[in-house]
Amino acid sequence: MENIIDIQAHQEPDYPALAAEKIAAELKTFTGGQKEKAISEFAAKALTHFCQESPQFAQVVYKTRRTLSDCCAQVMKGTENYVSDNDVYRGIVRDYFPNADVKILMNIEINGAAPSEEEMAKAPAKPAPKPKAAPKKPAEKSAPKKPAPAKPAPKKKPAEPEINLAEGQRFIQLTLF
Repeated sequence: MENIIDIQAHQEPDYPALAAEKIAAELKTFTGGQKEKAISEFAAKALTHFCQESPQFAQVVYKTRRTLSDCCAQVMKGTENYVSDNDVYRGIVRDYFPNADVKILMNIEINGAAPSEEEMAKAPAKPAPKPKAAPKKPAEKSAPKKPAPAKPAPKKKPAEPEINLAEGQRFIQLTLF
């Protein structure tokens, strides 16, 4: 009985689970500005997903001293009021793997037939008008307003291209970048 080997003692730690716990704890204690907080849950979810897909990535996330707050600050550094999802993905991956190259692939699943000619010819729905504010009392008489210039007639839209899908085709593959 002395030759019994404890297999569990020689196994690698479960880095995906450890990294997920670390990310969840860091999300609870998140610190950062408004922009960083705006992406924090999205970044945590994406990081956790990446860790579940790759134990190597999870190991790096788990062992890295930087936090989710640090990662979001780095992603948002230099941005104004907008950042794309792709830039967030790219930023969080590169925060842990600086030399990583991130490629985005989008699959569109076509369910059913292409829209009819009538559906494609429909004008877009216009949003409901905003309620008007109460009129302001005129302070003093002002000079009469000039009439607005006449608007040119709207141009006709070119006909939509005909969409033909092969029998049984369900996916269109698009590559971003």
